[in-house]
Amino acid sequence: MALSPTRRGLLAAPLALAAPRLARADDWPSKPVSIIVGFPPGTATDSVARLVADRFSRTLGQRFVVDNRVGQSGSIGAAYVARSTPDGYTITVGASAPQAINPHIYPNVGYDPRVDFTTIGQLVQLPYLLVAGQHTGFTNLRDVVEKARKDPDSVTYATTGNGSTSQLLMAMLAHSTGVRMTQVQYRGTAQSLTDIVAGRVDLTFDTLIGTMPFARDGKVRPIAVGTAERVGVMPDVPTTAQAGFPAVKGGAWLGLLGPAGLPPAIVARLDRELSGLLADPAFGKTITDLGAVVDPAGPEKFGQILRRDYESWGEIVRVTGTRAE
Repeated sequence: MALSPTRRGLLAAPLALAAPRLARADDWPSKPVSIIVGFPPGTATDSVARLVADRFSRTLGQRFVVDNRVGQSGSIGAAYVARSTPDGYTITVGASAPQAINPHIYPNVGYDPRVDFTTIGQLVQLPYLLVAGQHTGFTNLRDVVEKARKDPDSVTYATTGNGSTSQLLMAMLAHSTGVRMTQVQYRGTAQSLTDIVAGRVDLTFDTLIGTMPFARDGKVRPIAVGTAERVGVMPDVPTTAQAGFPAVKGGAWLGLLGPAGLPPAIVARLDRELSGLLADPAFGKTITDLGAVVDPAGPEKFGQILRRDYESWGEIVRVTGTRAE
């Protein structure tokens, strides 16, 4: 049966609308791109995001600008990206805290990390280092546990909030040893380490990127790393397992994501650029010197990692009884 002109027009309309969308994907980017970071300037996520922004600005011919939208252990920034138009002009360097941990902590983060994002690629792994203020006299992990057991709640530790990796690692230590310690929350790593150096807080289990400069300068004492093996930049520091506490382990990853529905052409372009960046020896050296580990994974594998970690961190949250304030 022949179609009327009106019906032919209705059927053609979606195709007409789709054509400009594909064209925009093909010539993307044609204007500056925002890289949302849910953590303050100077944090590990921010430092890596700025390296990515600098590289992409040079190779893709448009400015990539880091936009820090801080709060709720990274979830404010993640929610902003989840609600953004999937046109490639709002992406994020996300972390395992907002993507795999926070939905188990907070009653409503405003997104489901398993369905509300397009995974583009994993960037790096962030080892975590436990450091103590010189005022504490702690030289190893057993010192910390013995003091906490002898005098409950007397040992204080800094975190960036409930559900952050730093808080969960300390919760794992408390749960596995039966001790009680006191959490002190900060907006970022720099502020917490300043107070540890000043003797106002005892410990923090935070990223190697944030803690290593203070440890190398002798302002804090490195106690243990949460990785399966010792890290090359601090070979004398034992793992938590080597220190006698194998149940306390973990770290974080950083990855590039966009809103759900990001056009495949843009995902493929970003994946190619990201693969080139992660294979660059100069970038690898910079990342190693910072205290991170390059660990590339493409869109599909990164999605699998995100979903796996979502389940495993959810179990840790349940076991430790961690809740939002």
